[in-house]
Amino acid sequence: MDEPTDALEDELGELAGLLLANETLETMLGHVAHIAVRAIPSCDAAGVTLFERDQLTTAAASGPLVRRVDEHQYGTDEGPCLESLRTGELRRSASLEADTRWPKFRAPAIREGVVSCLSLPLVIGNHGPAGVLNLYSQNRPFGKTDEEIGRRFVAPASVAVANARAYAKARAVIEQLEEALKSRDVIGQAKGIIEAREHCGSDEAFERLRDLSQHRNVKLRDLAAAIVESPDTYLSG
Repeated sequence: MDEPTDALEDELGELAGLLLANETLETMLGHVAHIAVRAIPSCDAAGVTLFERDQLTTAAASGPLVRRVDEHQYGTDEGPCLESLRTGELRRSASLEADTRWPKFRAPAIREGVVSCLSLPLVIGNHGPAGVLNLYSQNRPFGKTDEEIGRRFVAPASVAVANARAYAKARAVIEQLEEALKSRDVIGQAKGIIEAREHCGSDEAFERLRDLSQHRNVKLRDLAAAIVESPDTYLSG
């Protein structure tokens, strides 16, 4: 039986299991980076760059080398990571020393001890790359075998990012609904106070509340909360 193949399947199986766990995005991508280093023969360091709100960030890294090399790419606005992100295609440099594609990035990367790099885009649906899995070698060039194995890490990393984004959107909707319910509740309390003090109906109480809000140039919910907290201050007249 092929032991390297079995080991790779075990690593990928571990990743698949982690996708079902209740992990944060950073933790999950951290697992992706560390397992990639163990499973990909030429890989000495790995990380995941995300592109969100027009901002590049290294969301996970197997070690400090990754963050330093990534920063060289962000700072020079060139390199395999950025090109992979912009094109949606894999970028591999077997030898940075001989590669002429990214002159501003190449020199500082070589000073960091990087001899070869491999960047694989994380594509989610039809929206283009959401990030890139970056692999760095300090000892030997990345080859086709590394590339093939690296591609197998793209799916779990992409799923992790997609799940995190879906969760964030759902959480935002829930928070908006919770805020709306809180607003409705405090406005209802303020209306009840106005009804009791001014012996009026619900509609009249709401009109009174709205007039006060406009007159004082205060948001309706904020004014309602203030009335509930201190009715005499706002309804003395």
